Amino acid sequence: MRIVKRYSNRRLYDTQASRTITLFDLGRLIREGHQVKVIESATDKDITVEVLGRVMLAETNRTSNSNDTEDFLRELIITGGDKSMSILRNTILASIGALQVTKAKAEKIIDELIKKGDLDKSDRKKAVMELLEKAEKSTADMRTKITKEAEKAQEEVSKFASGLSWATQDDFKKLSAKVKQLAKKVKDLEDK
Repeated sequence: MRIVKRYSNRRLYDTQASRTITLFDLGRLIREGHQVKVIESATDKDITVEVLGRVMLAETNRTSNSNDTEDFLRELIITGGDKSMSILRNTILASIGALQVTKAKAEKIIDELIKKGDLDKSDRKKAVMELLEKAEKSTADMRTKITKEAEKAQEEVSKFASGLSWATQDDFKKLSAKVKQLAKKVKDLEDK
């Protein structure tokens, strides 16, 4: 667990890295898979939820599609309470699929949901399998998208490159010799 302390001036201090960090840095740590706990320095009060809310707000301000973000946040507020946490949990579980999820990691995630009371213990096996299937499908979808984009980029590069005539090493040697000749002639003219 990575401990981050928040001081009275609202600065965040990563105790493991021994340096101050920004909300963006905290978001990056979370995206990298670090478990983070934020503690109010003066009181030792756990303020993780409050600060993660600010991270989420900062992240939404960076997105290019603000309408989708606004709609999602509006729905979250309208739903409120436990239902909004359920929506958030489902959204997070769906997004986890973009990462490669191992069975052990899936079991750990589901066990945490059971521990928090968000999921019934009898649904554990089904939930683990569902999470692994979503992860596999998401990974396959991501692989397909990346392959298509790479092929598209390769076509663009090929089109661009076909219109160019590339210089060879021999061309550079000839050009270098000509530059040396011109430099010698300029020096000779200057000496006269």
